[in-house]
Parts: sequence; structure tokens; C-alpha cells
Amino acid sequence: MEQAASWRRHSKVTTIINSLQNFYNSKSKYLLALHSCSESFGIAIKDIENPDKIIKSEVFNIGHSLSNKVFSCIDKILPIKFWKQINRIAVAKGPGSFTSTRLTLSVARTIAQQIGCSLDSMSSYHLMAPRLYQYLDQNLIFNPFWIKDIMPRRGIIAGKYQLIKIHNESNFHEFNEIISPQLITNEKEINPSIKASNNVEKDIISLINFSEYRQNLKVNSHWGKTLPLYPTSPVDNKKQTNLKPNISNLNR
Repeated sequence: MEQAASWRRHSKVTTIINSLQNFYNSKSKYLLALHSCSESFGIAIKDIENPDKIIKSEVFNIGHSLSNKVFSCIDKILPIKFWKQINRIAVAKGPGSFTSTRLTLSVARTIAQQIGCSLDSMSSYHLMAPRLYQYLDQNLIFNPFWIKDIMPRRGIIAGKYQLIKIHNESNFHEFNEIISPQLITNEKEINPSIKASNNVEKDIISLINFSEYRQNLKVNSHWGKTLPLYPTSPVDNKKQTNLKPNISNLNR
């Protein structure tokens, strides 16, 4: 039995290695995901023509050097000569670093415009939801909850989420973003709540699974509608206190 299990593991590893060796070819159609809402820059790609559906990803801890290295990082994961074969792009739109988020969205919009592909976006809190909802009591996992973070000298940023469905076939957790991340003044209004935590390595995988989910639904997302999410104004630091729902329909 142990020999059989060992053979299966070895067979699986061999399959992955062989698939990665053939990852780049002229017939591939790629999904590309970009996440730079923290000081780490996450990139993931998936070849939707590859039956093994292997995700290739990497997180670059480059801090404030993103503006100088953004293209070289993408080129390392997906060489520029294959960019015309990108079928869809997904990008994390914030909240996060103002400069990094704006830069990555600009790059994603430019590539999508030039090659004519769809561009999806998701808030960084929305991407955290599949990881963080598991901290809720088991009998509350389908109830709405908040993800919050405290910003020094600015206040609390929070967004409201609810688990809708787990798509096992695409490994995608479908969450409704009831209220997008915004600045609030009364913490009592956000209960139950879970503290936001960055994990770009896991969230970039969630982002590309979201992209594949949209691809399977044949959703056309125009690059011009993708804008960064800034809960506070970078100019005058005005607070947003409107807690009216902002329903995001993933099937739209």
C-alpha cells in the first residue's frame, strides 16, 4: 500500500514537471492575475488550454521598487512574447498602497486595451474573505460578516461580505461584497468582524480562480470600467461614512 501511494505521488509530481516544461507554447491561452495592494507583488498565470490546469505563481517582495520592476516581474512568470496569448486579466484594486495599486491597475488596463482582452477586478478584502470566513463560528459561516483594518491617523476601513457558494470544480469561493471597503466612524456598526490580514501568496491564487470562474461564464469585462479603490482620498483625506450596500454581482 505504501509503495502504491509512493507511486501515485511520484506519478503526480512527474505529471506536474512535464506540464510545466510544456507550459509555454504557441497554442496556450493564459489567465493573468496581479496583486500589489501590499509591499509584495503577486503574479499568477494559468493556461486554460492545459488539461492539468496548473497555476504558476510567484510573490516578489520588492517593496517600493515596483515601478522599476513591474514589467520584469511579469516577464519572469510570463515572457513578453506570450502576452498576446493572454485571454483574460484579473487585478486586485485595493484598498492598499496608493502608488502600487494605481501602478498595477494602469499596467493591467494597458495590456488589456492593447490585446483586447477582458479585465476583472476584485478588492483585496474580497480576496481575503475565503481565508477569513473560516474564523467564524461554524453555524455562522453563511451569515454576513465584516473585514476590517485600522489605518493610523485615518480610522477604520471595513467591507462587508457573505459566502454564497463554493464551486468545487473551479476551487472558487463565491462571496458577495455587500459593502465595499470604506472608512467608517462607528466600530459598533461592524459586527461580527474579522481583522484583515495580507497573504498575497494565497490571495493571488483566489484571484486567478476568480478569473477562471468569470472566463467559464463567458463574462465580458471592459478594461475601462476597472478603477482603483481608495477608501480615503489621497488628496484631502475625506472620510466615507455611507454604509449603504454596494452589491457586487459576480455573474454580471
